[in-house]
Amino acid sequence: MIAIIASLIRTDDIAMPHSEQKKLVSEFVERWNHVGIKSTGAFRVNYEGVLYNVDGSSDDPRINGQHWKELLQSRGINAPCYVTNDTPLGNTHPEFGVGGHMTPNEDGQVEIGADSYLMPLCHWHNHKNRDGVAFEHSETSMLRLTGFMQSEIAATFRARLPSLERHSIVFLRDDSWRSADLSEEQANATIEGCLSNDVLECHLKDYVLLERIDQAKDADYVIKKVVLSQ
Repeated sequence: MIAIIASLIRTDDIAMPHSEQKKLVSEFVERWNHVGIKSTGAFRVNYEGVLYNVDGSSDDPRINGQHWKELLQSRGINAPCYVTNDTPLGNTHPEFGVGGHMTPNEDGQVEIGADSYLMPLCHWHNHKNRDGVAFEHSETSMLRLTGFMQSEIAATFRARLPSLERHSIVFLRDDSWRSADLSEEQANATIEGCLSNDVLECHLKDYVLLERIDQAKDADYVIKKVVLSQ
């Protein structure tokens, strides 16, 4: 009976496991620990051309947290899956399941620093089996992302969005990676290991503290402190 039930679960409906999210955070730290990281941006635009799934983008976790779907909704984009291609019956289309990373490049590759796009997708269209498929869409309002890196979760992207604060943090709370801006005082308390639990509504165990090194529009960030449990 267990095997039968398991066979009915659609792989395109399974969220990224927590362990995979943590692996992406660890790889983010390993890659950028001693290198300036570009700030990010999310700008609402209209794009009419065909788009392809970005190869190596991260899925939305099915848990509360700051993920790509939330980023679209926060900018007023909350529509069903944009794709108008014919689809087989019995899949998740046209639900708004995830914020899908898109590119005009057929191979799905996006160079570091190049633009990509974010639009509502269902889990079926967001699956790797649809990589290389040209998606047509009648809805054109979406987000143009700058500074996005392939295999990046939403929390590390959002931590580098424009802010009045000089510090931001990517942290784990309730099995979800989140981001928040920190004041100078809060950042110093984090570095000293004594940030109040009330600030982020949790006791910090896994986190990455970032600092903007200047206030320019395209400022670089540096990693100031990392605590990641095994």
